[in-house]
Amino acid sequence: MTHPKVLASAHLRQRYGIKEENRSWLWPAVISLIAAITWFIWSGLNAANPDVRYELLSFEVVNDQSISVTYSILVKDINIDHSCSIVARDIDKNTIGEISDLMPATSLKSGTNTRTIEIATRLPAVNAGITSCQ
Repeated sequence: MTHPKVLASAHLRQRYGIKEENRSWLWPAVISLIAAITWFIWSGLNAANPDVRYELLSFEVVNDQSISVTYSILVKDINIDHSCSIVARDIDKNTIGEISDLMPATSLKSGTNTRTIEIATRLPAVNAGITSCQ
């Protein structure tokens, strides 16, 4: 004989349209969550350790036709040539001078390399920056 509480519960479930719990979504959700967490960890570690890191240390206006830029570069592979594109800008932030600083593999040392380069400009420069390094 079935317990009256169980019958009432089954009767009420049927009457109010309450279905049995379906947890078929649980395992795909757990697998997707594990895959997402793994991808976030991998992408965070990959983005946090680029092949080339560079930082503008200082710039100094030499005269109306040139600006001196000092920057540091840290590369993972010192056995290949690297280059950085450095620009000089005027008061309106227009590019008025640009140079590509090529660093042969023989000139790079392990660790941080500090470089100073002078850029010729067509107008008086007010600032400078590094656009890219590769």
